[in-house]
Amino acid sequence: MFVLFCRQIGTDYTPLPGSSFEKILIGKHTWHTGIILKKGLSTEHIDFFQESYPGAEFIEVGWGDFDFFRSEKATVGMAVKAMLWPTRSVLHVLPYYRDPSDYFPEGDIIEIELPQQGFKELVSYINTSFARDEYGKIIPLDSEINVRGQFYLSIEKYHLFKTCNVWTAKALKSGGYSVVPFYALSSGNLMKQIRRP
Repeated sequence: MFVLFCRQIGTDYTPLPGSSFEKILIGKHTWHTGIILKKGLSTEHIDFFQESYPGAEFIEVGWGDFDFFRSEKATVGMAVKAMLWPTRSVLHVLPYYRDPSDYFPEGDIIEIELPQQGFKELVSYINTSFARDEYGKIIPLDSEINVRGQFYLSIEKYHLFKTCNVWTAKALKSGGYSVVPFYALSSGNLMKQIRRP
């Protein structure tokens, strides 16, 4: 597993001497990337994780097109529609009950350390991506949580220049990590940016 420290850009989240970092993971699923957080840390900022996924040690959050991302048999038509004009989107939350690196081939998961303030900003970015009902509750799209996780409605729109990997890159950038979302259209491009020294 690659271990990288935060590279600062824009907003300065440089920690003070003696302050600590928080670790996150970026996982690559072929064309898609997701952000993997320790459940205990994320629940401090995303309250609905507190009671969800009992027993899970880690939570992965990914974002994508409403139809394509949720489909078990995604089609070319779905992909073209998602790329050509803005479409609805969803967030997928996937629990891990053991070390997430056990689920990824070597090189497809990277560990990053962010200063605490940067970590809080990243988690805030994730939190504000969820759509909410009139009572302020997030909106699940499945009848129940299962081993494959749960989909939730997002407030954001998916399109050619706002792919799942761009969303992941924007989350990282919000935490002070040096990535360029415009150049993160593919999972490979994003992982290459994260790995560069």
